[in-house]
Amino acid sequence: MFKKYKNQDLDMAFWWKKNTKTSSDYVKLISDQLSKISNSSTVDTKRKAQEECSKYLMGLKHFILSDTDPKPSAEAIDELYMAMHQSDLFYDLILHFNDLEFEARKEVMLIFSICLGYSKDNKFVTVDYFVSQPKTINLMLSTIEMALQRKSSPQDIFLVIGNMIIECIKYEQLCRIVLKDPQLWKFFEFSRLSNFEIGTISLQILSNAFTVHPKLVSREFFSAEANTEKFIASINKLIAYGSYVTKRQSTKLLASLIIIRSNNQLMNLYINSPDNLKLIMTLMTDKSKNLQMEAFNVFKVMVANPRKTKPVFDILAKNRDKLLKYFETFGIDNQDTNFLDERDFIIQQIDSLPRIISSTTDGNKGVNNTIASSSPPSNSVLGVQQQQSQH
Repeated sequence: MFKKYKNQDLDMAFWWKKNTKTSSDYVKLISDQLSKISNSSTVDTKRKAQEECSKYLMGLKHFILSDTDPKPSAEAIDELYMAMHQSDLFYDLILHFNDLEFEARKEVMLIFSICLGYSKDNKFVTVDYFVSQPKTINLMLSTIEMALQRKSSPQDIFLVIGNMIIECIKYEQLCRIVLKDPQLWKFFEFSRLSNFEIGTISLQILSNAFTVHPKLVSREFFSAEANTEKFIASINKLIAYGSYVTKRQSTKLLASLIIIRSNNQLMNLYINSPDNLKLIMTLMTDKSKNLQMEAFNVFKVMVANPRKTKPVFDILAKNRDKLLKYFETFGIDNQDTNFLDERDFIIQQIDSLPRIISSTTDGNKGVNNTIASSSPPSNSVLGVQQQQSQH
């Protein structure tokens, strides 16, 4: 299959010289083959249409890269983009993605990425088109879920479309579309699937969607309390029940988000919850030192909170001695000066907690060893902004 496809590349150069096409011809030829794939009555007819579609996609790629003889003019390139947009070519390609040959899907991904980066008069032409016609982005998000219904190699389509979504997220206007689509929540579920490749790309989509444009996320996602609460519930599931990679990456994502000052609502809702505190404290006892460190990066924000809720304060106080014991060996091999300063600060705050002598561990079942906090001075080494209390 792969060798045949490479030979098609050689045939393509010959075909180009003998059958010079205009840029709009490419779009029409691809659209025609997609229609034939849908309406083919026999396997042979469908296979022929698939092969032709692959050939024309390759030709389109060469044209758009100016890798032809003669090279296309700037006017011809502009005409190509106009033709692609007017015909909704990418929408049709995604709609028929399952029927495209494996290598043809990769060609679509490459062409898609190139088109997103194409600018004219300081404007991203294809990005602006998708903003005005978001149905293609929405279709990509739903298609990636449908790919999981394939009986064999569901990751093939999932990974290609997933990478196309990641390309979209690089552009703030398209990231906004992704953030507003309900399908985004599905990636929390996909991240927990047993297929490593699917889980990894799902986590990458989530991480990019929430971190590449922090101001957008703060302003248009976490400003809504319903979104914030759902995000916390979703990421806590990954932290509690995911694989090692899922736990580590999701905890890392959480830590990076709650230290952003503009994510005030997310930080306050998370660090003032006793259930969240217990979850992070439990993660601190994981056998993996890397996981312990990621959990510490969340917990230190809880520690630095100058206005702890009573349930949070009580858990920390009741675990005071266990936490001090824990920190006797935590991170002793780490020579990073910032970490050492933070750990020392945490230990000071734990030590300043009231000592509670009790024969029970009321309300603390399952919380054995972890970390603690109190109120940091204004020049806290953690660099965490003091927030208004939310009781």
